[in-house]
Amino acid sequence: LKLQFLYLIGSLPRRVFFAPHTMGKAPVRLFQPAVMTGFRRSQRNQTQHTSLLKIKNVRAKEDVDFYLGKRVAYVFKGKNKVSQIRSAQNPKLKSRVRVMWGRVTRAHGNNGAVRAKFSPNLPSQAMGKKLRVYLYPSRI
Repeated sequence: LKLQFLYLIGSLPRRVFFAPHTMGKAPVRLFQPAVMTGFRRSQRNQTQHTSLLKIKNVRAKEDVDFYLGKRVAYVFKGKNKVSQIRSAQNPKLKSRVRVMWGRVTRAHGNNGAVRAKFSPNLPSQAMGKKLRVYLYPSRI
């Protein structure tokens, strides 16, 4: 686990890690970037209910154990502005930003790819796009 934390620290640029406005405190990033590489498939059939993700700095099957059960967010922009959830203070507050949530379920292969399930299933437009693997819920 200590090595995993060092991976996260090492992935931040030095100028961001020691920004002057933080006064010695490190900025906190609660997610690790990932890319959706496709859906789980066989030679001829594809199942859209399981997505394949490649998480940054995860290069082996043993590294995947830390991410099992973690929540994954696919953030995208919709066509129309809609009122946001929990905006009772300002009902006029509207945004195009939407989020689809999923969870890392297991490893896929030996090179650090993971399987994730989303509800609803991710659209095919998400292939090659960035996702966020949040570092909660913690299993430590």
